[in-house]
Amino acid sequence: MNEKELGELRRRFRPDKNNADTVCGCYVNEKKEIVSSFRTSLQTMPVEEAEQYFSLFRKTLTGVIGKTLIDVNFSNDQVLQGEEHGLLMRLRDSGLSDGEAVEQFFAKAAAALDLDGSYVLLLTWDSYDVPSYSKDGELDTTASDTMFRYLVCTVCPVKLNKPFLRFDTPSGMFQTSRVDSVAGAPKLGFLFPAFDDRQANLYAALYCCRDLTDNHKEFAGAVFHAELPAPADEQKGAFEELLCESLQEECDYGVVQSVHDTFLARVEEHKENKDEELRPITKSELRETLASSGVSEAKLKTFEEHYDRVFGDTTAINPQNMLKPGAMRLEADDVKVRVSADRSDLIETRLIDGIPYVVIRAASGVTVNGIPISVRAPKKEE
Repeated sequence: MNEKELGELRRRFRPDKNNADTVCGCYVNEKKEIVSSFRTSLQTMPVEEAEQYFSLFRKTLTGVIGKTLIDVNFSNDQVLQGEEHGLLMRLRDSGLSDGEAVEQFFAKAAAALDLDGSYVLLLTWDSYDVPSYSKDGELDTTASDTMFRYLVCTVCPVKLNKPFLRFDTPSGMFQTSRVDSVAGAPKLGFLFPAFDDRQANLYAALYCCRDLTDNHKEFAGAVFHAELPAPADEQKGAFEELLCESLQEECDYGVVQSVHDTFLARVEEHKENKDEELRPITKSELRETLASSGVSEAKLKTFEEHYDRVFGDTTAINPQNMLKPGAMRLEADDVKVRVSADRSDLIETRLIDGIPYVVIRAASGVTVNGIPISVRAPKKEE
């Protein structure tokens, strides 16, 4: 799925645009016990309450594709006779009216999901009469030849809200609020089936996980019976380690800057073409970047061997997983420096009298603790 297709579905989750009627849910305590299950109608509840549910589903489908939103693919055998895929199809095809399937799904998900504290697990179903695009690129809501029926699942941690003073109109006084259990922002969830080329792809799902360090693979295994890629932070750490180990003394600032710029350029290219999927960076592209940065042939060979061992010969890297948002960070002993991600060219490394220095070009005014300072040549000793 690409960002444009995902945004089209996300906009569906408004009270006036969605055909969803049913929300099924279960409340799971910290012991992984299902305390209660419920089924409610979005169409009959107050609009403000329905919007709270729609907001949770919108947030579930919000994130970065390839980083917090992960494509899950099913094999032919899974689609034809897989237990997990079959259960998802029962839920989807019945519009959540198959109570046995809903109960079975909740039991399987609760047993596999390992979260701190209690949480609520929600399922909804929607049928989308997909409009066509007109010749001028605009959506034509009067023309459609595709009906997309799909599930959205979200898992939200449940916490006790803090007591606060509220104004009670009948009494004209401020009173302490009750302590209630409230659903927090979604932690993970999924969309099934995937919405590829603006139609159902029964061979794929979209897995949504906010945690960049733990993608809750046990939950994904129980729901999809599929392997997930390593979490984004784990991928980044693995790549940084293999770069350092394989290049050793040749891993200087120029090399790291070139690799960073390669990842950044691919992400920027994708931002300009939102209707296209983000192209990953291949091993051969990284090798070319390293070679152009002056890395020796021997170190390039070592890099390729380490890459194959860590990621696999044919595996490409999602560039978004390699970039920290906002800035490049340089650290040395007691010094930490942050530089805008697109201005890494302002930094140089030098050896002065045998001592390594990081030199940062001050392109404009310099401030220290908010005070503008002058940058002057050092005074000559008399």
